[in-house]
Amino acid sequence: MADIIRDTWLKRNLLRELVVRDLKLRYSQPFLGFVWAFLTPFLTTVVFYLIFSLFLKVRVVGVPFFLYLASAIFGWGFFQDSLLGCCGSLVNNRNILKETKIPHYLIPLAICLANFVNFLPSLVVVIILSVFVLKGLSFFILFLPVILVLHLFYAFGLGLTLAVIYVRWRDLRYLTESVLLLIFYITPIVYPLDYVHQALPGQLFLIYNLNPFVGVVNVYRICLMKGFYKNIVMEKLLFTNFIWPFVFAFFCLGLGFYLYFLNKDKINDYLAY
Repeated sequence: MADIIRDTWLKRNLLRELVVRDLKLRYSQPFLGFVWAFLTPFLTTVVFYLIFSLFLKVRVVGVPFFLYLASAIFGWGFFQDSLLGCCGSLVNNRNILKETKIPHYLIPLAICLANFVNFLPSLVVVIILSVFVLKGLSFFILFLPVILVLHLFYAFGLGLTLAVIYVRWRDLRYLTESVLLLIFYITPIVYPLDYVHQALPGQLFLIYNLNPFVGVVNVYRICLMKGFYKNIVMEKLLFTNFIWPFVFAFFCLGLGFYLYFLNKDKINDYLAY
């Protein structure tokens, strides 16, 4: 791992160029790019708010439901775009990889970082909204950089895994889209966690919380929404909300680099097809 960090640092200028190139390819003007990056998850939040709050009368204790949705949907958009972008990234950049000796893993890393840059302005909007609606922020906001890094590890680790597998199995994107849709709905992104608690018996609820994305979503909300931590402390889910996300983040990184080094010498051969 130390060699990977050192190699990435030595090639940081190249990585920055790849990130900038990815952002330029997406949008003709940087400002409009950030607008579109914000608009898509915002409209998604509005749609779910109309369905769940106005029609189904879903409520969350202590926080406005729109803010509850926005605090998770914006982060989910970053994660989903990163994985789908990484999926075919090595194949789509085969010419660059053949002509240069850059490490293959820099391509999916650049995609994740570009999506992360797109995500940050939306996150700032959510923080400002939280300050106005909830009359300030709690000290848990200090832990926000930690969960951002963990979220980036999730995205890059799984993205690198998908990128390596996709080189051999070109239908992987369709499966990825289906799995992401499943994860979205089995994670309390658009509904409260206490609804799940009421529906599932004790042991099943604990098993449900082993979904590592439950912890990530909850920690985001603890950091962004003043007073939300009371909803989590009440459930006594210290392991699944705080420890398990750390473990899974490094598992994702380990899995990604394990598959990468296992197939490193064969990737260019597969890219020829």
